[in-house]
Amino acid sequence: MTMTIEYIRERSRSLPLPLPLLYNRLALEWLGMASSMLKISDTYSSIFYKALMMVLQEDGIGRGKEHPYMRMLNIMDVMLDEELKSERFAHMLTDYLGSWLSIHAMLRMVYPVKDYDNILEDVLAEQFRSYTRMLSFMLSTQDLPVDASSYDVVYSKGKVRLLHYRGGKGYPILIVYAMINRYHIMDVSKDKSVVRRLMDEGLDVYMLDWGHMGYEDEHLSLEDYIHILDEAVDRVREVSSKDRISMLGYCWGGIVSLIYASLYKQKLNSLIVMAAPVDFDKDDGILAVWAKAIDARRLVAEYGHMNGQALDIAFLLRNPVRYTVMKYLNLWKRINDRAFVETFYAVERWLYNTPNVPGRFYEQVIEDLYKGNMLVRGLLEVDGKRVDLKSIDLPILTIVAENDDLTAPASTLAVNDHISSKEKRVMSIPGGHVGLCISSIAHKQLWPSVARWVIEKARSSIIEEARERGVGGGGKDNGDVGISSGGIDG
Repeated sequence: MTMTIEYIRERSRSLPLPLPLLYNRLALEWLGMASSMLKISDTYSSIFYKALMMVLQEDGIGRGKEHPYMRMLNIMDVMLDEELKSERFAHMLTDYLGSWLSIHAMLRMVYPVKDYDNILEDVLAEQFRSYTRMLSFMLSTQDLPVDASSYDVVYSKGKVRLLHYRGGKGYPILIVYAMINRYHIMDVSKDKSVVRRLMDEGLDVYMLDWGHMGYEDEHLSLEDYIHILDEAVDRVREVSSKDRISMLGYCWGGIVSLIYASLYKQKLNSLIVMAAPVDFDKDDGILAVWAKAIDARRLVAEYGHMNGQALDIAFLLRNPVRYTVMKYLNLWKRINDRAFVETFYAVERWLYNTPNVPGRFYEQVIEDLYKGNMLVRGLLEVDGKRVDLKSIDLPILTIVAENDDLTAPASTLAVNDHISSKEKRVMSIPGGHVGLCISSIAHKQLWPSVARWVIEKARSSIIEEARERGVGGGGKDNGDVGISSGGIDG
């Protein structure tokens, strides 16, 4: 306490304004933040009440129609989708965040807020960890491993690791997962493992684990991620003894994969873009609208990074009732289904293990891509080199979830309008963003089809390389040319 008082006294001597005036401004910002918070809360409460009243007033409740509770949730989905994307709500959100950042900046003039930020983030992260520990005890899933499949670490740099899964044979594929979540959802359980499905179909699987970034990593930029990815690709080529490999980029990992392919396409034989925003003007999801509204530069200047737990809360705010109460009701209904229970716990554990996003990288993605749409406009540069999507002529597979509310399918599919590839294929399945990894239809239909496509393109690439070297070799690439518009071809 004495140290804090002495710190305040020392800092107050160099303040840009008198301490009483600082506290007056601080009080005004607190009032502004409270007002914005009340408006935001009222928006959610009002929608909940309206949806409830609509269901209660409808005829035929309980007579073979949709369950009243599900009906209310579906009505709320429509109302929230409209309201949370509105300019009115965006103003409330930016006002709240603006007041919060102003308060933080003023407190920083007097208090050692960096230390308090560390403590607060640790406390918040521990709350999420406590929740998953409690859940594991209640569901008797304490012994469930974080990774369903065994691997070797074949490359590392800082917090980043390149995982090579044991038992895989055949053509190499590198999965580039998003930086705003952990890779475990791709290997969440023995029955819901994308990694295992790909290996079962004859692929040699590698995965980039971006790790948990800390304050010491806040300087990492888009360029740094591309450099790390390039080193990882070279390591995969070395371990697999292949000149070219396949790459699968998921969500923000798909953004980085596209940029990489435009700069280093000679190291790849095919590219898969899965649920990744590409044309950001077409990404009209709630989180995309919010991302375009906030001042990322100011947030990063104040905190140095984007907090992972704040992202968790943002995901829940899309529909708090559906993403809290409803999922536990579903769990209760299937509590005797052991496979479901284990998958539920594994997904929850993954969901609340969101890492911080390095500030420089986060600012570039939000300001240059979400707001500036510089990727498809041809204005993005990496290390002084222009990222030209038209230079990509690799076989490309685009994967979307029809009901994805995190990345609009139209934004992902737009990649095919901006590349020069002659071989373009689309695979789509019902469901949402995460369902691409854990749904039954994904594991029964999607991933076997993806593996067959990768193998087909890898073989074609080898034949083409042999022809270029004059070695000979025949064969014909029977892959699809043009975009497959409906579902998944077996």
